[in-house]
Amino acid sequence: MTTNVGIIGAGNMGSALAHGLLLTKEAELRLTVYDKVGERSEALARGAGGQIEVAPSAPELVRGAEVIILSVKPQDLEAMLAELRPELGREKTLVSVAAGLDLERLRAAAGPEPVLFRLMPNLAVASGSGVVAVAHETSTSTEGVTGLLGLFEGLGAVSVLPESQFDAVTAVAASGPAMLALVLEGLEDGGVGAGLPRSVARLFVQQMALGTARTLLDNSESPAALKDRVTSPAGTTIAALAVLEDRGVRGALLQAVRAAERRAGEL
Repeated sequence: MTTNVGIIGAGNMGSALAHGLLLTKEAELRLTVYDKVGERSEALARGAGGQIEVAPSAPELVRGAEVIILSVKPQDLEAMLAELRPELGREKTLVSVAAGLDLERLRAAAGPEPVLFRLMPNLAVASGSGVVAVAHETSTSTEGVTGLLGLFEGLGAVSVLPESQFDAVTAVAASGPAMLALVLEGLEDGGVGAGLPRSVARLFVQQMALGTARTLLDNSESPAALKDRVTSPAGTTIAALAVLEDRGVRGALLQAVRAAERRAGEL
């Protein structure tokens, strides 16, 4: 059975969701996109090799879709929903990825008819390796939740969470890749400083990060347990960890996550 999915907004996140859905659900999916900047829609469709259709307008996209993913700036979303409201019947499912707009405000803008969800993904959904938090209203049926989770299950780790935890998800999963990238950049530079060619340092750091994440996932292991397994008495690793603790890296990361959480609540 084919599901008709429409994405409004072909920026970074809208494009990532489109690529991830095509990667994992291509045979079960008819995907349409609309962006007010037409070149973005066209570029996304071209990059997908004809697997994505371009809608001439947002209302036209909504008319042909069962699930509508709203990937627009938070400040633009309520006005867009007011425009789309005549098209939003009970058979429509709206999925917002806009930070800062809770389900109560979305319901006020969308009207009483459509099923509503909030989604908090990160950009790694494009490769099926993302993190996706899902929130829904208490009135949403079990079948409705199960159907939406089935649509997004291939995007990565998907969890249903209360909206009260979405700012924390934003801080860890959405802002976290930038924080991790900063750490990886430092390790890469350290490798170059120790004599490795830049290309080799980059490849080894990236593969090390991938392998570490895979080991943790495969073994259902905590980072602390893996750290202890790698750290031998009086060895190289404990010498490196001592420097990181002395420089307050752990505390800086804790503070960074809390700062990102606070900022998410302000948006």
